[in-house]
Amino acid sequence: MADVLLLNLTRFGDLLQSQALIHDLHDSGHRVGLVCLDNFSPAVPLLRHVDRAWPLPGGRVMALIEQDWRQAAAFMLNLAHSIRHEGSPTHIINLTATLPARLLGRLLAPTPDALMGFGLDAEGFGYNESVWLSFLSGAIRQRQSTPFNLVDMFRMAGSSLLASGVAARPGRNSLQQPHAAACARAQEILAAAMPDSGRPHGFVALQLGASEARRQWPVSSFAALGDTLYQAAGLCPVLLGTSSERALAEAYAAAAQGPFVNAVGSTDIPTLAALLTECRLLVTNDTGTMHLAAGLGVPCLAFFLATAQPWDTGPYLPGCCCLEPALSCHPCAYRRACTDDHVCLEYLTPGPVAELILGWLRSGHWEDGLNPELCTRARVWKTESDVRGFAAVRSLSGHDTEERTLWLAWQRFFWCRILDEMSGASPGSMQQNMPLPCPQSVRTQVVPVLYQTVRLLDLLTEQGRLLGKSAQAGQLFLRNCERVQDILGVCQPLASLGFFWRELRQERGGRMDELLQFTAQLSAHLRFWAAALEGDTKRAESELL
Repeated sequence: MADVLLLNLTRFGDLLQSQALIHDLHDSGHRVGLVCLDNFSPAVPLLRHVDRAWPLPGGRVMALIEQDWRQAAAFMLNLAHSIRHEGSPTHIINLTATLPARLLGRLLAPTPDALMGFGLDAEGFGYNESVWLSFLSGAIRQRQSTPFNLVDMFRMAGSSLLASGVAARPGRNSLQQPHAAACARAQEILAAAMPDSGRPHGFVALQLGASEARRQWPVSSFAALGDTLYQAAGLCPVLLGTSSERALAEAYAAAAQGPFVNAVGSTDIPTLAALLTECRLLVTNDTGTMHLAAGLGVPCLAFFLATAQPWDTGPYLPGCCCLEPALSCHPCAYRRACTDDHVCLEYLTPGPVAELILGWLRSGHWEDGLNPELCTRARVWKTESDVRGFAAVRSLSGHDTEERTLWLAWQRFFWCRILDEMSGASPGSMQQNMPLPCPQSVRTQVVPVLYQTVRLLDLLTEQGRLLGKSAQAGQLFLRNCERVQDILGVCQPLASLGFFWRELRQERGGRMDELLQFTAQLSAHLRFWAAALEGDTKRAESELL
């Protein structure tokens, strides 16, 4: 039996990032069930407080669709009926935005109101029950507009079921330690590949691959780093990856001069977890392995290349280090070809990275391994927690006053306030200090657009009161709704706000009173934001009174 059923049909890393929400639900007295893809189900024993899990055989469903879609539909209906009968959930939290996941969530929900997160209405239109997920839907389209870690956005999707909101306590994303059999298998892998010189002083895990080649630090750089760490600190590299990444391990072997353990393609998920616990550190690209290590408490040094950035997908563990190339084009947009021949891949060289790690190994502080070359070529971030328990990153390389950093900090401050109020949560961000002054270039671009949007939102509030009294009022209302989105959409720093407005009005088009209430709230917060950006703190606070 599970009164809350969590639906997560995404990637391995995203599944692991559900742990904090599961932990919060458990602490609020809920019994939690989980529906996940069957190829990631071996990770379920690592998740704490999951009372029951139902693996979804995605491969079988796809095969049935190719044979006869009616067989696939019947299979899914039977599966949904079985889960509802065995779990008897009172609430469904769907964390997967795809249409099939929304449909499955609706099939599993005992009533339409019981479906939380990404939902599907009776007419087949998607909606987002949580304003935090409405924000997420828009923010992920803009790489400069994602100031929250995905784990925290998952947590907020289920915050209405928590006894006292999202708790500001550490360890929410802590996973179970791997079982004894997996640990024994990990020891066998390490012993069988032990270098001839004898047992090293320890191990360092290297995750060579990533979801895309353009997000992978070069294998030759990994090999040079592994050699240096073995020579200078006695740490033997342990290569990690799936069977599809064996070519990367072969390239590492061709480039490396020192010993290493090749575990690529030789581990299941429990054994991978066990190998990580044997290592002092994981050096990785932005991968599911990184999230697994963070959940196990294993420190990480992670590279964020191409579209990846640590603000939203960084390791959910304080004390990790994240490196981005200090290039104006980073992070690049999704679905856009690189025009600079992927210069970011070679921009972070292994020498300064090795010095950074060796400094951390000596003292436990990343700051002790910083050097001028690294701080010039890399944005160096340290992961930590803020006052409300959200994941945050802090610059170690002097990039805290960079335009992108300041704008992300302002967006984080603003969105905390408005999403707290719209979701009915306690305004935890109200106690936070305003960020450093925003650069003049951003203020000049953003503030006039905010005031223009405020005028339109106030007009919409007035026009909304006339709806139903004349056809012209309805036409004007719809036209101005489109104008709000158009105005925000052409201002790049506010594009995510435009997507958020679109989500709000589409989801609440049939609930005009609720839409008008949100319109008035949004107008007040935009006036606050504009005044705060201008430095008028007193007037900013008065806007929300």
